[in-house]
This record gives sequence, structure tokens and C-alpha cells, in this order.
Amino acid sequence: MTTIAKRSHYRAIHSDAFVQKAMQRTASGQGELTTSAKVKILARLRDDPNGIEKLGSSMVGPITLKLRYEGLVRNVLLEDPLQPGVDAVYDVFDDLGQAYILNPTDGEVRIEMFEGKRVRPKLFRVATFPNVRKSDLTELRINIVEQAQDESKQAIMKQEDGHLMTILQAALTDYAANPAHVVSPTHTITEASANFTSQSLYAAASVVEEHELVSRRVLMNVADHRDMFSWDLNMVGNAKLDARVAGSDNMSTFGEFTVQKSIMVPKGTVWVLPEPNYLGVMPVRYSLDTEPDNQAPRFTYGWVMDEMIGMVIVNPRGIAKITI
Repeated sequence: MTTIAKRSHYRAIHSDAFVQKAMQRTASGQGELTTSAKVKILARLRDDPNGIEKLGSSMVGPITLKLRYEGLVRNVLLEDPLQPGVDAVYDVFDDLGQAYILNPTDGEVRIEMFEGKRVRPKLFRVATFPNVRKSDLTELRINIVEQAQDESKQAIMKQEDGHLMTILQAALTDYAANPAHVVSPTHTITEASANFTSQSLYAAASVVEEHELVSRRVLMNVADHRDMFSWDLNMVGNAKLDARVAGSDNMSTFGEFTVQKSIMVPKGTVWVLPEPNYLGVMPVRYSLDTEPDNQAPRFTYGWVMDEMIGMVIVNPRGIAKITI
């Protein structure tokens, strides 16, 4: 984590180093109050008319506004950390002869032919620019720096997943119109009812299996995921139904499928995909990096958080889509 200075007269330290030093002090007994010192503090609070209220308010943490976002893309595409100076080039044993390369700079997915069965993904930057007011560092009890950086990390994961939805749709659409695609011309299943059902899931999986692949991952919107909780005994079986009713099963798996839900998946859309090594690659030039970007005239501390990645799908045969 990049170094920042919280005060002009403070020594700049890493937040990770700060936590580590605090743990070391705790382990060595430094900085801990003795029993007698704690008794004296409690006595002062007891004698203070507002002491109990002060003690109670200091124990109340901030209200959590939302659950932490969990990214999808690293469970869908094969992550490949690149060595410095080494280009992202992948050999592909394939008879289709084309790849789907995400190029966010131009706002499109380029469908490129590759010679010699080699594909070269284009890398792009995903970034966010968090900042906090200087006054918040002292007025708030929470660690506003850690909070802002964590929210920014989640924002970057959402950007990644948004790009993933774009490239999946582009690959699905183009492959359906490819003249060489004669096994199962359409990979889109239309749900007959208003809710997501196991029948449509199995239908999508069977389309993938016609290409000698096996579906393993299901991506869906959080609202559509709730449809799975309405599946009856005939769909899920006794064991799954009992666990679901007891609250011990959140439907993160169903049969051979790993189910992932996200607000970045459009509502009414369910993606059925194979394992990452049968689908595509996400080359990573460098992972999430943080650099200070303080704005002294505005009395704010800020950071630039970015990463350099790419996305390429080399095997569209394993992609199936359910529309609800």
C-alpha cells in the first residue's frame, strides 16, 4: 500500500505497517492499560453524569450501508500475471481461427483473426480516484482512509465485471452468426416462464455439452438468484430443500454448477460457462497499485488506484445464455 502523510508533521507510514506495529505492541504488552488504570478510567466515567453515554457511543461503529462486492471475472477467466517486458501471447489449438479481444479505449470488442494459432490481447487500464477530506481524519472514529480505499477496490472490481459482460455478449453474438458454427447455431435459451427455472439451466448446459465441453459456472443477477429459492422438491431434492429451509444453504452451488450472483449481471440474464481454462484469459501486467494524489489547496487526501489488464475469449463454444 502506498505511503501517505496524514499530517505535515507526522511521519508517513504504511497503513499495513501501522497495523503490524500495533499488533507487535499488543503482543509485547506495550501500550496496554494495566488493570488499575482501567479501573480509574471507569471510575471517572461513573462519576461523570454523561460518562455512560460517552462510553456507549464510543462502542457504536458506523452503520454498514451495503454488503462488500465480490468480483466475478477472476473466477471466470484464467488470470495470467505477466512478467515485466513480456508480451501477452497465447498459443491456441483451435479450428475457428479467431479471438474476441476487449478494447475499452475504443468502446468495442474487436474480433481478430490470428495467424499461427496465436492471439495477442490488448491491455488496458482500470482506475479510480478516491479522496477524503482532511477534517474527516480527526472528526470520524472509523479509519476513513481504509474505508475509501476499500470502496475504490470494489469499484474497480465492478468495472472489471462490466467489461466481462461486454466481451461475453460480443463473443456469443458473433459466434452464433459464424458460418463454421453448425453444431448448435444458437447458444441462447429463452425462459418460457417469468422466473429462472432448472429446466432452462439444464437446456443451456446441454447446448455447451454438444461442443464436447462441460458447464461449471453460472453468473446471474442477485434478483434472479432469488428465483432458485422458490424451486420445489422436484427441482432440488430433499437434502437441498431441507438445507435451504434451515438457512444453511445459500444456493451458491447447484448440482455440478457453481453459482455466482452480481449486480453487474443484467437482470433477466443468466450466463452458463465452462471452467476458466476452457474459456479465456485475463492477462495482468500489474495488479492494483495505489499512488498518492493529495490536493492540498482543497484540503483533501487522494489516491490514484489502477491496474493494467486485458481480456480475451478464445473459445466461445462454452458460452450459453439464458434470457428471462
